[in-house]
Amino acid sequence: MIRKQPYTFYVLFVFLFLIPFGKAFAGWNNFIVNFDKSLYGKGPQTWQIAPYDDHWVYFANKNGMVQFDGNVWKVFPLNNFSDVRSVLASTIQKRIYAGGINEFGYYEPAEDGELIYHCMSDTLDNSVRMLGNVWGIHEADNILYIQGDDRVVKYLNGKYTAIEMNAKIDCSNMVNGILYIGTDRGVWVLVGNTFFPLQGADSLASNRIRGIIPHKGGGIIIVTAYDGLFYYNGRTIAPFITGAEDFMRENEVFCVAAQDDKIALGTIHKGLLLIDCATMDVKYFNENNGLRNNTVLSVAFDGQGNLWAGLDSGIDHVCLSSPFTNLYSYPYSYGTGYAAAVENGYLYLGTNRGLYYTSYPVKLNGSLPDIHPVPQSSGQVWNLCKIGDDLFCLHDRGIFQIKGTSIHRITDITGAWCCQEVMGRPDRMFVGVYNGIYLLEKKAGEWHMLCKIEGFVDSSRLFEQESARILWVHNSGIITRVELSEDLTRQISVKSYGVAEGFPVERDIYVAKIEGRVYFATSHGIYKYNIHKDMMEPCSDMNNLLNGTAPYTRLLEYHDRLISLSPYEICIANLGTYKRGANTSINSIPQSLLELVPTYAIVPLSDSLMVIPNEEGFALFTIPAVKHRQDLAHSVYIRNMYITYPKDSLIYTANFLGKKPSLAINYTSNSVRFDYSLSFLAFGGDDIRFQYRLNEGAWSDYTTVHTKEYSNLSEGDYTFEVKAIYPDGTTSLDELSFRILPPWYRSVPAYVFYFVLMLLGVWYIYRWDDVRVKRKKQQAVVEKDKELHEMEKEFEAEKSRREKQIMQLEKEKLEYDLQHKSQEMANLMINFVRKNEMLTEIKSEIFKVASSLKGEGAREGKQLLLIINGKIDSNIQSDEVLKRIEDQFDLIHNNFMKRLHARHPDLSDNERMMCAYLKMNLSTKEIAPLLNISVRGVETIRYRLRKKFGLEREDSLTDYLNNKL
Repeated sequence: MIRKQPYTFYVLFVFLFLIPFGKAFAGWNNFIVNFDKSLYGKGPQTWQIAPYDDHWVYFANKNGMVQFDGNVWKVFPLNNFSDVRSVLASTIQKRIYAGGINEFGYYEPAEDGELIYHCMSDTLDNSVRMLGNVWGIHEADNILYIQGDDRVVKYLNGKYTAIEMNAKIDCSNMVNGILYIGTDRGVWVLVGNTFFPLQGADSLASNRIRGIIPHKGGGIIIVTAYDGLFYYNGRTIAPFITGAEDFMRENEVFCVAAQDDKIALGTIHKGLLLIDCATMDVKYFNENNGLRNNTVLSVAFDGQGNLWAGLDSGIDHVCLSSPFTNLYSYPYSYGTGYAAAVENGYLYLGTNRGLYYTSYPVKLNGSLPDIHPVPQSSGQVWNLCKIGDDLFCLHDRGIFQIKGTSIHRITDITGAWCCQEVMGRPDRMFVGVYNGIYLLEKKAGEWHMLCKIEGFVDSSRLFEQESARILWVHNSGIITRVELSEDLTRQISVKSYGVAEGFPVERDIYVAKIEGRVYFATSHGIYKYNIHKDMMEPCSDMNNLLNGTAPYTRLLEYHDRLISLSPYEICIANLGTYKRGANTSINSIPQSLLELVPTYAIVPLSDSLMVIPNEEGFALFTIPAVKHRQDLAHSVYIRNMYITYPKDSLIYTANFLGKKPSLAINYTSNSVRFDYSLSFLAFGGDDIRFQYRLNEGAWSDYTTVHTKEYSNLSEGDYTFEVKAIYPDGTTSLDELSFRILPPWYRSVPAYVFYFVLMLLGVWYIYRWDDVRVKRKKQQAVVEKDKELHEMEKEFEAEKSRREKQIMQLEKEKLEYDLQHKSQEMANLMINFVRKNEMLTEIKSEIFKVASSLKGEGAREGKQLLLIINGKIDSNIQSDEVLKRIEDQFDLIHNNFMKRLHARHPDLSDNERMMCAYLKMNLSTKEIAPLLNISVRGVETIRYRLRKKFGLEREDSLTDYLNNKL
């Protein structure tokens, strides 16, 4: 058996032709897929297994109820987190029932597909609540039976009935509507609400009962731990002889499952036992042939006839229905397989470690294979070829002839790939080696080297003869045509063929000879050589005979059949029928179980059996007796759907009921991702291609990616479809519909709001128009009032303007009068000054005249002059004039003289007049004659004034009189 890494479990279920194969080679081991407990939460023991239809499997595990969809394992714990002891996949109620310790309930998918647990035991009365371990759950006629350690709880129409059993219940099963229980006091049946001992089975009272299963011919089979099987026909009981009674007694049977004629027994010490009741063939599965653990706690057949085994640690899947079996598995490996041959009762096996042999037919039956190395054969074996009655081993160290269980070397050739009998010369053969081709000849029963073909030094991994002189050589995927001389000892010409010569590719081209003609297998179908054009051309007959233009790497003629091999499939066609599909069998290779070696070989043993060397050893392929193709129409499924914005959020997950909800997604979360996969009944690998589309658009390009994301989807209804395309051309399709809701402003509530808003708008417009008319009328009144008010304002403004004009005119008149008065006073002062100056001059002249008078009349004249002089002095010093000046000055300068007198009453008349003159901006020279003093006297008065006013040196006397007085 081949032990695969658990992380690649989802690609390991690869079986297209699920029918039983030949009994003659039943000894070869079935492939077993191991699932480590780390995949499902590290729960060790698995107590029960319940497949649901063809896609889902459920397990009662220590950590909870475990679900496997072929890709992902999920654990669902019970409410009390106890070990799950039993599980029932109900196709009637569409539920998954699970029982633990003092608890039981069921799982159903929620709206998004996720399983939700519903506890049923919480509704039990306290008197029957403590069931202990719930080891069995059964249903019949809408009645649910829950089997505990010492009682059975019956559930009907929402009511529970507890039925006590005065014994320890070890197992139970529902057979033909009757509940059988196995106890430490024998087998009992439940009739109504009462247990009755099984009539005629008293002899089993001392046996430990492990299981009760139906018999295909009627009646039941009772399985015991140590004493084998017993058949009960309804009246009597008798041993059911299988030939494995000693095995059961030594290894203790623990569990049982049945399907059709097959009975599977799990043991405590030595793995699985499989009994075919029709033929009484027995097969064993244990650690020697691929089982992960020899302690088997539960077994169950799935819908395809394969076997699940729950172990003490891990879960295994035994591929009973696969046409592929294997010879050995890890860790009991003999190396990578490269070649095989059957001769004289021996099966020879060429591996990378050397040449081995075993007896033929091979018998294993649960034990290690009886394989022995051929002495002195250690090293890489490339091929095993038979020429005449001689079998040759093509080895890295040369070519060896096999005789029984020994070999002997022929010639000193090293690095031999393959050999062929020379056409028309049974006593000669070509040997392809690492650096050319040798010609050997047989004389007196012994083979000898004639020569190495001169001029040809390329490696000859494979070659075929068009004739004895023309060889087509395959070297690293390149095809070369070699023409030899008449004596076959030297090369005459050589030519390589590639794209320029008609091939679709340059490399990976393989040569084969079918019905005497050379053909070439490429990644784009089969080609043939057109000798007239010296070109390659597609061979439509061959392509039609096989699976179209599939990328076959080997073509082999065996009897009247054409066998073609690729990494993904074996195609077997009848050479007499050149019509595609007629008598053609396309058999997919489980790629993840059978990883072929780069040399790709297939070895027919008979018309129905073929050995396929592979990376893990050797597989046996049994050709189906009836042409059959597995229904893969629903093998692909959309596993999850996520909303990816603003963060990943799961909104749908696949479930066992296939329920697909009506998904409505908000517009703000309009980016989604789909995860899709193949179910565990379909095969996986790089050969499976996918296509997807949205809303029946164009299918995408082929891809091997298992996820697809869409972003920024507009609102509307969508249907996502994914399609898997298998190598044989069949397809599988799944789809999921969803809706992107419109944005809030385009949603139904929004449109209702818009409608209400529109009604409000119409009402508002009506109201607005009504208010507008009223407002217009009011506005007209207001405008009229405003107009009157404006007219009043204009009238008042005009009135104010005219009053201002009058005041301005009056002011101007006053200013004019003031100016006139000032001018008049100035003229008066000037005239006064001029008069005083004139009088002073006259006075001066009078003095001159008086001084000039002499004689008698002079006295009178002088007296007259003095009288005149006195009148002049009185005119100069007239107070009346001074008073007039002060009054006129106060009138012009806002009572300046009065304010001056009030603030400075101690001023003399000259000082007061001095202030007035300074106020009038008269200069010192102009003031002196007005005061009838000298300029020096004016300066003296100015000084006295500064002293009396208290002015500092820097203070201006004029500023004081103009601004501060």
